[in-house]
Amino acid sequence: MLAWRRLKSELVWFKRISFKLHLDFSIVVHTVIALNKIVPNFAKLGIPVIVAIYLARGFANGVFISHSIAYVVNGFKENNEGYVKAGLELLLESALVFITTEIAQMVFFKKLSRAIVSLKQYLIRLIRSGKLGDDPEDLVGKISNDVDFIVWNTNAFLTTLLPNLFTAIMALSTVLGFDKVLGATVALSLIPYLLYSEVYSRRIEGYRVQERKMYAKSITYIRNIVYGDRSNVQDLDETLSAWEHAVNKIMWIDRYYFALGFATWFLSVAGVAVIGISRAYNKVLDVGALAGTLYAAMTAHAAMLNATWALCIQSQTSATIKRILGYIALISEEKVS
Repeated sequence: MLAWRRLKSELVWFKRISFKLHLDFSIVVHTVIALNKIVPNFAKLGIPVIVAIYLARGFANGVFISHSIAYVVNGFKENNEGYVKAGLELLLESALVFITTEIAQMVFFKKLSRAIVSLKQYLIRLIRSGKLGDDPEDLVGKISNDVDFIVWNTNAFLTTLLPNLFTAIMALSTVLGFDKVLGATVALSLIPYLLYSEVYSRRIEGYRVQERKMYAKSITYIRNIVYGDRSNVQDLDETLSAWEHAVNKIMWIDRYYFALGFATWFLSVAGVAVIGISRAYNKVLDVGALAGTLYAAMTAHAAMLNATWALCIQSQTSATIKRILGYIALISEEKVS
């Protein structure tokens, strides 16, 4: 397929100059653009809506709650009811932001099921037109399972990355507002998460490709066995064993990522606490600001761990996208021509 060969050459060139995460992100962007061509306003309306929603959530979680804690602590310490009241009002406002945006997400979410149906219908039309010459056993799995996997994981990538990235940025800005030294400390301590996700993305793709391929084949073998074809039993056993091996590798890589992430999270926050307590003793930082800083630091690390996990999800999704990337390229080609 000409469209696939051209897109593949572009991605190979891109890979030479970029981190693996950048390449994977480029592939996901191609997918979103393709889905926007078969589902009206999938990106033009849906993406701006969730960006606005998660910006609001990031501000509430990263700024409002941290300052609320600072107000309540200082109000209690100084016996100032105004501070306490202001802190509780900020908590209430944060709750309203989360409740309202949770409902508003349906503007984007309702397009996901439409995207799955539309993409499957498109692939079926390609089959009927004779444009696909793939292995029938693998093609069944691609249409029945890979399409769902791609759309739901693309959604998981967007709805995990955006709120957590915005929250991490807002929480970091809050720490910087309380104390520049602690803010610089938190900023530096967030960098390792990007390194962990880059290593993850480089190790995961081969195993995810194997897992998806074996899963797709198993669907066909199981269907044949159910309808009385016993000749596929051995093939099914071998396929399931290969699938199990790939899944176990994926789960081990997941565990390494989170183990390193949690170690970075808690050690970094402990370091921030030690520095913050010292600065509070020296009257550089008041008690309320220290409490708010610790909460903001915890929030920034938790959010960054989850934001970079979204990049890991992206790496898993891109491996599957590559299995049907030629069809996605054809979508762009047909709609443009």
